[in-house]
Amino acid sequence: MNHRYVSGAAVLASAAALVATVSGAAVATPRAAPAAPASVRATVWKPCHLPAGYQHFFKLNSAQNAHGKPVVRVTPETCKVNTANDEDVVYTPSGAARTLGFARGATVTVFQGNTPVKVTPEWLTNHKLTNTPHFALRADTHGTITALQEIYHP
Repeated sequence: MNHRYVSGAAVLASAAALVATVSGAAVATPRAAPAAPASVRATVWKPCHLPAGYQHFFKLNSAQNAHGKPVVRVTPETCKVNTANDEDVVYTPSGAARTLGFARGATVTVFQGNTPVKVTPEWLTNHKLTNTPHFALRADTHGTITALQEIYHP
C-alpha cells in the first residue's frame, strides 16, 4: 500500500472519531475539573486588627503647625490582610480627608526601623516617616487625637 494512502486513512479515521464524539455518537465520561493550583486560588482577606484601645485606621497625609499647635491631615481607611501572607496588607480610603488636632498630653508612636519610638506630636511636623503613612488613632469625644500609633509593615 502506498504511504500516502495510509496517512490519508489515518487522518480520515481521526476525523470520523472527532465527528462521532461531537455529534454524541461516542459518550465521553464526565471528569471533575482539576483543582486550581495554590497560586491561582482566591486570596482570603480578613479585617486588620487594631491595637488595643485604638478606634480607627488613618493615612497620615501631612502634619504641620497651625497657630502654634500641631495638626495632621488624615484620611480614614479600612484595612484588610491576606490570611496566607500577613505582610500582604491593603488599605482602602473610607472617607474624606480631615484635619485633626492633638489633645494635651497626646502620645505618638512611630517606628525607626522596626523599633517603636514615642515622640511628641510636634515631631511629626519636622520629620519624615521612614516606614508607612498608616496609623491607628485614638480620639476623645471632641474629635481631638489622644494617641496616634504608626502601623509597622515589614
